[in-house]
Amino acid sequence: MKNVFALTLAALLLAPAHARDYTNLDEKGAEKLLQECEKDQLDSCVTLALWLRDVMEAPASAYELLKKACDGGNMKGCNVLGNLYLDPYSGLGMDQKQAKALYEKACTGGYSNACTNLRGLKEEKATTPAEDDNAKQARLQSLYNSCMMENDAACAALQREMESQPAAGGQQRKEQQRKEKPSRLDK
Repeated sequence: MKNVFALTLAALLLAPAHARDYTNLDEKGAEKLLQECEKDQLDSCVTLALWLRDVMEAPASAYELLKKACDGGNMKGCNVLGNLYLDPYSGLGMDQKQAKALYEKACTGGYSNACTNLRGLKEEKATTPAEDDNAKQARLQSLYNSCMMENDAACAALQREMESQPAAGGQQRKEQQRKEKPSRLDK
């Protein structure tokens, strides 16, 4: 028992502070995580993405970091990316199919939280109807309203949603997007 405690304590002391608690991260710590992520330290990508999503309330900004981590084989990154696909402010369209695929990948890869999320998603899907056009419109309208109130996370999510819309409807949709898209989204 002493050995287990000693090993756990050593692991906590040797782990970088930002890996233990991303909620107290400052800009300098975030910059360090970004540099580590760019050097393919995938845990740093995930930690930075969690900070962006949870602390900075910018889930749309976490996507690229989580995708890099997941594509690189970080199963926690796949799990968190799956969560992002179910976040209405992520701009990823509330895509249960994609979330399920990511949870399956992470679960198969040995990340137990993903297995729990996968079971929960299957149970939820059995009792909740898929998002219909009216629900999607209501969600997009909510994002738009939040964006107009200068919620940057909502603006980023709305922009990502608009960019990912299928090409059908062509010019009519472009006109609609131009009318709905606030000018600050063009930054």
